[in-house]
Amino acid sequence: MSAQDQGAGRKPSRRNLLGWGGAGLALGAGAATGTALALDGDDAEPAPAAVPFHGAHQAGIATPVQDRLHFAAFDVTTSERADLIALLKEWTQAAARMTAGHPVGEGAFGADEAPPDDTGEAYGLSPARLTLTFGVGPSLFTRFGLEDQRPDALEELPAFPGDHLDKARGGGDLCVQACADDPQVAVHAIRNLARIGFGTVAIRWSQLGFGKTSSTTPGAETPRNLFGFKDGTNNIAGDETKALDEHVWVPGKDGPAWLAGGSYLVARRIRMNIEV
Repeated sequence: MSAQDQGAGRKPSRRNLLGWGGAGLALGAGAATGTALALDGDDAEPAPAAVPFHGAHQAGIATPVQDRLHFAAFDVTTSERADLIALLKEWTQAAARMTAGHPVGEGAFGADEAPPDDTGEAYGLSPARLTLTFGVGPSLFTRFGLEDQRPDALEELPAFPGDHLDKARGGGDLCVQACADDPQVAVHAIRNLARIGFGTVAIRWSQLGFGKTSSTTPGAETPRNLFGFKDGTNNIAGDETKALDEHVWVPGKDGPAWLAGGSYLVARRIRMNIEV
């Protein structure tokens, strides 16, 4: 079995950012901290089948599960904090537009002699319930002098028996979880975020996924995994407010202020030897 650990993000309130303000998510091989990327975004009217990007918590956590996933971890390649902040603002604006079913920029396909603002492969497709969930890993805090803002629980996980960990396919300073009912919509979102981040971040590793591995809606039946088993039948439903507050959302007293209302995420890759 091969596994990798890493974290993803929680979304903050509508307009918080600096100092990682807002409701963040924690990412990392063990725990993670999410980026409070609730910066000023685009307020264009969302299309049908769109999940709102802004809210009290990041979408993609308690949201009804979509069919497809593209998860990506990024290394930050700049040493300038201002460049990182500028990127998070750009990502926020782009994410708000894409989840609403709009191209990345107003000039989506640009002038004849200018590069387009959007790569175009989602043009004409529905939002497909796209959610973009952002997180930050423990390494980011050390690199940018933010050690006092790192949650105590945000640490690398130890290796478990049977693990064959590849450092190149684990960890990361930032992560983005794109979920949608259309694989092209999810891949388009990660592709454009990576393109926007060129020169500031670089993809460290990514993983495509398909099939619902759990249910976050009370009336939905738990799906079977590739082994044919039902796993996650007792998962917390997206409308179980009390249980979410107790087990998923981080209370203000349990960490830095920026993480309040956020959560922790660990992503692990497990090899399934189905026909041996």
